[in-house]
Amino acid sequence: APVERIWALLEDPARYPEWAADAVETTGMPTQIQRGSTFEQTGPGPFGRQMTTTYLVEKLDDLREIKLRCQRTGYYSHWRLTEAQGQTFTDVEIGIEPIGLLGRVIGVAMTKNEMRKIADESLDGLRRASAE
Repeated sequence: APVERIWALLEDPARYPEWAADAVETTGMPTQIQRGSTFEQTGPGPFGRQMTTTYLVEKLDDLREIKLRCQRTGYYSHWRLTEAQGQTFTDVEIGIEPIGLLGRVIGVAMTKNEMRKIADESLDGLRRASAE
């Protein structure tokens, strides 16, 4: 899909449940997302329970890059977009830089394979959502 269509999904946290593997619901979004913006996201948590946490937009470069970090655990997703012949090359890094005890527990529980699965499912979700 064109980079503008992918960016429209990445820059709007209200749309994350449409495509992101780690989002069930988002609330509290600002009218315009910018660096330093925060929002609440509910997603899978430890032991099969859902967890709601605050996410911070750490980096934002329109149509190019967005990095989001959970302020409770240190879990992050870093998305970079590159336009290529009318389509979009998407690079995503998902990881955790643990914050506090909960972050350390989740850091131990989330294996590289689990993070890769989240990245793959989110990329597939972006493909589906951008095609609609």
